[in-house]
Amino acid sequence: MTSMIALPRLSLLPLSRPLSSACQRQLLLTRFSLLRTPTKTTTTTTTTTRLFSSTPHFTMAQEYKLKGITSLNLQPGEKHEVEVEGLDAKVLLLNAAGKTQAIGPRCTHYGAPLAKGVLGHNGKLTCPWHGACFNTTTGDIENAPALDALPVFKATERDGAVYITGDAETIKAGHRKPKIKCKVAGAPLSDRVVVVGGGSGALGTVEGLRELGFSGPITVITNEGYLPIDRPKLSKTLMTDLNKLQWRDADWFRAGDIDFVQDEVVGVDFGGKTVKTKSGQQYPYSRLVLATGGTPKLLPLQGFQVLGNIFTLRNVHDAKNIQEAMGEKKGKKIVIIGSSFIGMEIAACTSDGNDVAIIGMEKEPLERVLGERVGAIVRKNIESKGVKFYMSAGVDKAEPSTADPSKVGSVHLKDGTKLDADMVILGVGVSPATEYLKENSVVRLEDDGSLKVDESFSVVGLKDVYAIGDIASYPYHGPGGDGKYVRIEHYNVAQNAGRTVANHIVHPNLDPEFFTPVFWSALGAQLRYCGNSNHGWDDLILQGEPDQGKWVAYYTKGETVVAMASMGKDPAMAQCAQMMQLNKMPSKSQLKDGLDILSLGPPQSLLLLVFVIVLAISVYRLYFHPLAGVPGPRLAAVSNIWHAYHARNGRMYLLGKSLHKRYGPVVRVGPDELWFDSREAFKTIYSAGSGFEKSAFYLSTLLTKPTLSFHFSPFKSPLPSLHVQLHHPETLDLLSERHLPRYRLQRRLIGPLYQLSSLKKFEPQIDAVLDHAIAQLRTLQGQEVDLKEWMHIIAVECLGAVVLGWSPGYIRDKTDGGTSTQGYRSWKRKSVFGLFPSVTILSFIEGGPLKIGEKIGKGISRWFSNAWGVTFATPKGFKPFFTPVYQRVSKRVSMMRVMEDPKVMQKPSKKKNKLAKKMEEKGKNDLLEDLIKLHLAKPDQFTETYLRRMATTNFGAGHETLCSALTACMAMIGTHPAVQERVAEEVGPHLRAGADGTVPFDTTARQLPYTLAAIKEAQRLHPVIAMSLSRTVPRDQRTGRILLHGHWIPKGTTVGCNPVALHRNRDIFGEDADVYRPSRWLSRRHHPGSSSPSNAGSDVNSESNSASTNQQPPNLNPEEDEEEEGAEKKRLREMLHLNLTYGGGARTCPGRHLAELIVWKVVPRLVGEFQVQVTHMPGEEDMERYFMSMLTGVKVRFLERAHRGRGGLKRSAEGMVEN
Repeated sequence: MTSMIALPRLSLLPLSRPLSSACQRQLLLTRFSLLRTPTKTTTTTTTTTRLFSSTPHFTMAQEYKLKGITSLNLQPGEKHEVEVEGLDAKVLLLNAAGKTQAIGPRCTHYGAPLAKGVLGHNGKLTCPWHGACFNTTTGDIENAPALDALPVFKATERDGAVYITGDAETIKAGHRKPKIKCKVAGAPLSDRVVVVGGGSGALGTVEGLRELGFSGPITVITNEGYLPIDRPKLSKTLMTDLNKLQWRDADWFRAGDIDFVQDEVVGVDFGGKTVKTKSGQQYPYSRLVLATGGTPKLLPLQGFQVLGNIFTLRNVHDAKNIQEAMGEKKGKKIVIIGSSFIGMEIAACTSDGNDVAIIGMEKEPLERVLGERVGAIVRKNIESKGVKFYMSAGVDKAEPSTADPSKVGSVHLKDGTKLDADMVILGVGVSPATEYLKENSVVRLEDDGSLKVDESFSVVGLKDVYAIGDIASYPYHGPGGDGKYVRIEHYNVAQNAGRTVANHIVHPNLDPEFFTPVFWSALGAQLRYCGNSNHGWDDLILQGEPDQGKWVAYYTKGETVVAMASMGKDPAMAQCAQMMQLNKMPSKSQLKDGLDILSLGPPQSLLLLVFVIVLAISVYRLYFHPLAGVPGPRLAAVSNIWHAYHARNGRMYLLGKSLHKRYGPVVRVGPDELWFDSREAFKTIYSAGSGFEKSAFYLSTLLTKPTLSFHFSPFKSPLPSLHVQLHHPETLDLLSERHLPRYRLQRRLIGPLYQLSSLKKFEPQIDAVLDHAIAQLRTLQGQEVDLKEWMHIIAVECLGAVVLGWSPGYIRDKTDGGTSTQGYRSWKRKSVFGLFPSVTILSFIEGGPLKIGEKIGKGISRWFSNAWGVTFATPKGFKPFFTPVYQRVSKRVSMMRVMEDPKVMQKPSKKKNKLAKKMEEKGKNDLLEDLIKLHLAKPDQFTETYLRRMATTNFGAGHETLCSALTACMAMIGTHPAVQERVAEEVGPHLRAGADGTVPFDTTARQLPYTLAAIKEAQRLHPVIAMSLSRTVPRDQRTGRILLHGHWIPKGTTVGCNPVALHRNRDIFGEDADVYRPSRWLSRRHHPGSSSPSNAGSDVNSESNSASTNQQPPNLNPEEDEEEEGAEKKRLREMLHLNLTYGGGARTCPGRHLAELIVWKVVPRLVGEFQVQVTHMPGEEDMERYFMSMLTGVKVRFLERAHRGRGGLKRSAEGMVEN
């Protein structure tokens, strides 16, 4: 079967963004103004979305005028630091990607003015000094070394002035502390993270974890004796004051329940997942982060091992020792061995009043990294401070002082030079601090002692172990890197790696982002550097005026710039760091021709083109589109992004309740999609023979991937168009099937098996499941449980018993192994993908050499999932039931095939009888057996493929819909005590009457009218589907359009009714349609006290009143009585007909009767056995509802009722097998 779908010529899909960045995803949405709506109030509550936390930051805000600013007419990329009137504060007003707003004006690292930073076209603002990067839409941190985010303030223009909205304290502060408060008491040990090391990487990891919402225990083991510090200050200033060095105090980490242990790790048991320390303690972990940094190298030469006043510099203790040796008296002779960054920085900060000499092996200092020409420039800067250089030199030995032989007195070079020394400082490099792993047979260290990791910094060959910072060799994907492994000893790299690890722990399916390595150094002037030249470079391009201290050096390999360094040319480094991350650096040839990197701003021409295209599409869809006259949210008319944004955030139930109340019976929810809420629309769209097929939305729910072929039509329309032809395989997919003839054939074939008359024989299996479930619930003795999980347990167990005569063991284990949560999350993804069928179709691409098509399709799918944040990790303890279902179905079908093989039938009778006996033993009184018989009777029509699919479809389509229905019924009955007691009273006599304590289906259907009404009412208010049951206006209409509610709707438009809205339609269900009132489903003979449906008992407490309490005087006019009864029957029929609980029209759910059989047995039995006490019912705004809709977060207690007839476990689950 094939179908044709035209891809949109211009589509407002998410544009250019690094795929795994939640911040840039938020930026995308903001481009289309989807996150905020204008407000005229001067006092409001603002919400700031943060990269590493799902918890919004709420503050009471008011408006403040910006001094000297009269208009928001800024060009994209333009930014100005402006004063805030009435406050001693400033903000940065900027236009990022076409949106103007205000943010904090200074970098939260060292306070650099962000007005001098680089604002990229992607909305990222990079600090001009040290490479910290912020998202201008949210203020969140994109790159280290900043730890605090920026506040963001809404800017509005009014009466020739510009105002920002925010609270005074936040505006003055100019920064926003991350929210890390957390209490992990009672959290499972299986979620414990242990971090070894207390430096920059450890800090990035633990703060990233808490900001991302990780709530498990975090333990940091460090031997430094203090909390994480700003380590670069040690070599740049020899600072030793912990109050100035420590980034956070102890109270900060306590608030985040982050436990710091001062100890030294001596070993790791990777198999047992424990860390051993020097004190003899052992710390278990579920994930281990190794961040032990580097160990300064020593010189194995005469004198250097034994003499005092020879120092290395790594920690605060080292800095204190150097300070004490220097003393307050000047004139010290200081010899520094090593002309790397540490040695050069120490020389610069100790040169004042002292005699400092540097010994280096290279021709020029820093030559290995910066090259000889740039090294010479830096050397002159340091020499201007009085520092002497001894380059191309080798050290021979250290001699003791004549005044104190225990201390160094001189350093001798190999050429005979003697340098007097009061103290010596070694800056000859560091080695990875992995001594505690050298004897570990499980882990393999590289030749330099480092650990090889992947892009997420997971240690290669080890599970749940990460390595970051100086000890990690990771694949570098920056310019010239080509994935080769590098080990980079930069403060920024360690912190960014820590954040990458945190993101991977919380979101393991997201692709890690590349970050540009950045570092800085105080070398007489501020040196900035970004990129990586560890794999070499073959040319250097030097621009600027080195003699004036203003220059930029570019290190190239071929035409690629792999790194850059600068002095006095801010923000050149920030510009390059952004362009390297975006892979947009100019070529070597361009730079050689004199191109100034600072002359390259955001590509305004490209932005302008994108803006013009978006504007043109928006104007057309708003004012000239055939649906332009249909009311609805304006943003919805422009792009499906509006719809998808609400779908992703689980707001579909709320939209179903509110849109039609605001806009009327027809609402435009997308450029080409309409929702309806009326009898007329229901009958037009869902009537049998209407020709309205399922929309392209259902492509996102396909069980089997179709193949594609493409057809380009350059001349058939004003603009060229690309058509995609989908070739669907011959399969059974009742939910997603869009080929009506095949669907009708499959329905006709299975129809008799799914009639109530055929299904009722499975009641004993359902009763056995309920016996087991009730017994287990009793053992909980009223303990609070998650209602959705338990309803899912019962749903899956009932399906297993009916379809396969099998149990997954969920009732026994009292858990569904996370399957309900995981399954529900998948609907978040399907709901978003369904609104972009073009993306869904492209994800089907496969074929080509080396499977390139499949890689492209998966890449598109992964990109889109990351962009919308709809990727999910498998939860711990996940116990899927589909795998054993597939296995059991396959085994039974294979056995059937063997028995039908003619070769088998020709075998000797003994063997044949043995196989037949085995087959008979495998045969069961279950639905699969009926399906097998159907296949054997009609093998050409009900093929083996159909058989296998239908057997598993009972689970795939049934487990979530049943769970949703059962949860809704139990939650609504449980939250309405009067209803619950009346149901219990109605059910009670039937439970007590039977010896086995069951409630037969026929009893519910015929003798429990109020119970049945309570079920129907719950399903009405909380239907399984919260989005439209969408259909496509037929393309073969002669007029090319249809007329509904006064609007001409062209063919191909997606239309449908939203069950949430339709089920609350007051014309159909009465004026109190928003109220849970079961009696609306009762006729007068069942509820004689009710008045008319429009005003009867909106107070649910009236449900408990007896019939006599509300009874009206008898009607003495038989004709009027007959007329009222006829009207009542019509009303009830209409409520049943105009109901989308089980779908609509010809596409009504084929498993409806199976669902009713289970629901109508489960609900009365549970309410009859237990008082259902709802202990927590989240607000509707706190529940996420997608296309599939469930009540989530409902907590209940099942309190046993005191009566006889519980039924015990008299019915054995005969033939049922657990696991």
